[in-house]
Amino acid sequence: MVVEKLEERNEAPSNLYKEALQHLNDGVLIISSNGEIRFANTTFLKMSGFLKKRVVGKNFNKLLNLCAKPTENWQGVVDINGETFVVLINPIKNNFGKVTNAIVTFSSFHKNGLDPLTKLPNRYLLQKKLKEILHISKKNDKRFAVLYIDLDRFKFVNDTLGHSYGDLLLQQASQRLKKQIANEHILARMGGDEFVCILQDLQNETEAEHIAQMIISDFSKPFVLCEIEIHISASIGISLFPFDGDDEEVLLTNADSAMYRAKKKGRNQYEKAKVEVNAGAFERLSIENYLRKALENDEFSLHFQPQLDIKSEKIIGFEALLRWYHPDLGNIPPSDFIPIAEDTGLILPIGDWVLRQACLQVKEWEKVGFHSLRVAVNLSAQQFLQRNMVEKIKEVIKETSIRPQNLELEITERVVIHDIDSALSVLKQLKDIGVHISIDDFGTGYSSLNYLKRLPIHTLKIDRSFIFDIDTNPSSKALTSAITSMAHDLNLNVIAEGVETYDQLSYVKKSACDAIQGFYFSKPLQANAVIEFLLNNKKKK
Repeated sequence: MVVEKLEERNEAPSNLYKEALQHLNDGVLIISSNGEIRFANTTFLKMSGFLKKRVVGKNFNKLLNLCAKPTENWQGVVDINGETFVVLINPIKNNFGKVTNAIVTFSSFHKNGLDPLTKLPNRYLLQKKLKEILHISKKNDKRFAVLYIDLDRFKFVNDTLGHSYGDLLLQQASQRLKKQIANEHILARMGGDEFVCILQDLQNETEAEHIAQMIISDFSKPFVLCEIEIHISASIGISLFPFDGDDEEVLLTNADSAMYRAKKKGRNQYEKAKVEVNAGAFERLSIENYLRKALENDEFSLHFQPQLDIKSEKIIGFEALLRWYHPDLGNIPPSDFIPIAEDTGLILPIGDWVLRQACLQVKEWEKVGFHSLRVAVNLSAQQFLQRNMVEKIKEVIKETSIRPQNLELEITERVVIHDIDSALSVLKQLKDIGVHISIDDFGTGYSSLNYLKRLPIHTLKIDRSFIFDIDTNPSSKALTSAITSMAHDLNLNVIAEGVETYDQLSYVKKSACDAIQGFYFSKPLQANAVIEFLLNNKKKK
């Protein structure tokens, strides 16, 4: 440290120290114990663009929009003039142990090369190292591997417990990764919950697979965050030089694609790069880019599939189904774009749009005399886990002036099972508002009577996979009857999805289901066709 001690009078450093500080390549501030800036070197003034008179005498935290204590060691990052800098605060104590001043240094985030949270190399330093390793490996005919590592369910922890817990998890995860990777290899944090490891001088690809297996095994042990036990896993993609690419960008991209496939296969596993598979990545990227503009370009629409009460043969409501028509690509199936929307976070604004449009449609039905119809809207896991989700629902109900009982929210078992207590709290709040709740695709996930009896829900929707062969498969018949009987014992209604034939309808009736939904009664209808459908159906009664 250039300045070891400042006088107790909080005076600025002597001319000798000033001169030394002016020659440093890093920005330097000297601040008092209450945060007043006493000195700024030339480098700081250049990097910040501030005039000296605007800096000296000002409060450090207010000037840089930080929240740091000059009396404590602190490390963080700050953006100045569009560039990110690593900030270090080192308090200076007098002979009596009292903090009188602090020295603050600002170094370029890129030049520093370290991720401030995990102390691992950052993306910039990783790419620099990867370029060097690539050059040496080409020259000496060496093999190396790139492991792209992503923490499964990290966003769930971050959204549920908060960012401070997420930071703790990242720090502990980085320690576990370092433990499994020898010193001659390189581990870096790419950003978020993604890490990359470069394994050098490999004899064969099984060495890379062995390390990937060790990482996955180590992540099977719980993490403890402030006495809270958390279980997460890791998905890993592996690319090998020279087989899966001969430049740094291609190797990283192929490893990333392999990691994505590992996630799609169920997470908690590794996948090796398949160059021929990655051709589909361009199509996915194109869809993602188009998807980002679909809302503003008004390319989405809702179709509505009727739900029929079996006993009264009356329409009780409609399920809102999202459709996307792109002017160049045509109709894009939900199975193609919904997973991409979920991966990118676009599902949140899209979900908000669906909810509002569905509620506005209820008002259109009311205008022509249909006041008791309910619209069912699917909620994704990300929507359901939003901290302000209940407030959003309340706001949309108020904005559109619909009755809460005319809105039904559909969630899947997977959403509930991850954190039953949190789900229970949210569902109780929704039920208190008056909103109806249904469990969608029941029987395909983690079905459990233990959680089902606790949830404040109204309806179970039996998945179409049971209905598809109910007229030919004894197991499907038995399971449908059992689910219906159990639901009725819990005072729940049952809707059978995917009813397409008369025989299927007959068996659904025998199983005592309350309502049906499917092509046998009606395909999903465009919004402008719903009212005509309702009026025609009313005439038949």
